[in-house]
Amino acid sequence: MATLLTKANCTVTVCHSRTKNIADVCKQADIIVAAIGRAEYVTADFVKEGAVVIDVGMNRKDDGKLCGDVAFDEVAAKASHITPVPGGVGPMTIAMLLANTMKAFESTL
Repeated sequence: MATLLTKANCTVTVCHSRTKNIADVCKQADIIVAAIGRAEYVTADFVKEGAVVIDVGMNRKDDGKLCGDVAFDEVAAKASHITPVPGGVGPMTIAMLLANTMKAFESTL
């Protein structure tokens, strides 16, 4: 995703779970792509008003309920757009996987 955004002339900052002051870094972003692998890690403190939040994470809470890396309800109040989990980027990921599989197969013919 970072490469795609860079090719689209975006300035990209990549953070990980041990990035110092990660909430402060994220709060400067117009777009946040969360793929950290921790349930509801990204809270409203990470998000500036009007940012777009794309949640790529898929986790299970202790009660078995599926959730993303973003605390959806609290972040949705600040974000201009946000993807849900489940039902957000997952269907597009599957569609692109199948499309790329077909491309790979067709290239062998």
